Amino acid sequence: MPPSPESRLLLPPLRVLYITSRGHSGSTLLDLLLSGHSGLTSVGEIKMLSATDRSRKRCSCHGLDPLECPYWRSVQDQLRASTGLSFDALRLDSVDPWVNHGHNLALYESVAAVSGCRTIVDSSKSLPRLRDLLQGQELYGGYDLLPIHLLRGPLGLVHSHVKKGADLREVCYNYANGYFRADDLLHRRRHLLVHYERLAGQPRRELQRLMTAIGLPFEEAQMDWGRGPRRNIHGNDMRFKAGGPIRLDRSWRRGLTPLQILQVLWFTLPVRLRQRRLTSRRLMRLWRLRYKPAAMASGSRGRASRSRRD
Repeated sequence: MPPSPESRLLLPPLRVLYITSRGHSGSTLLDLLLSGHSGLTSVGEIKMLSATDRSRKRCSCHGLDPLECPYWRSVQDQLRASTGLSFDALRLDSVDPWVNHGHNLALYESVAAVSGCRTIVDSSKSLPRLRDLLQGQELYGGYDLLPIHLLRGPLGLVHSHVKKGADLREVCYNYANGYFRADDLLHRRRHLLVHYERLAGQPRRELQRLMTAIGLPFEEAQMDWGRGPRRNIHGNDMRFKAGGPIRLDRSWRRGLTPLQILQVLWFTLPVRLRQRRLTSRRLMRLWRLRYKPAAMASGSRGRASRSRRD
């Protein structure tokens, strides 16, 4: 049975390490490195728990739908025992702050009860979800949330999208816009910044730095990122692999033309300036309005009228 409110007072506080990033930034690698610690457990991209496409929420421990996985079935059993809710009834993205907070907290507590870990890694990446979790913490408490902002350099990230057919200018805009939205949300809030290039280039050194900032000792087992079992929901397919050396992806050097490289550096210049605090927020907003692709500007108005989420 989940702990009662009285006995919960005797437990260590529930901590959530939330990884937010753009897609193709290495969030699955960071998740696997963190959750290799004996005192951490990961839920992966838990926002996908309510996805209708079953292939988008497979667990990494068995490659199964959560309802078919012994571990995640145990989590659901704990959830039902404490709240009467099943996975299908969870509203992890509810617009009602009380419902959103209550359902997410109940899920985290159920994972903690089954795993025995009071520190959970959530690599959902979504900035709106992070905003909701921060609001829930500030309004109602129940967990200590530490955002981890994972940032990949623009050349590598843009190349990852462009080689799949994406428009270079749109990807650059999304990259810069995503950075500033995260920067606005996390400004004056306690959070950690991790650069993909440092993590993949010097994984041991960067992970040691990160664990010190989190307040836990680095463990050698964390470097064996393929060591299992891992309990992630959704994520990069590397979570199904048996491990191996960590290599920095520099394929953009061959995949982007010199002109494309110059375009990427120009369209993402505000990010580098802002990181050095050389520009004001107002100037960056004007930049984003000036360089937003016309097709995206017309499409975003329609999406905004249908939903509050990005």
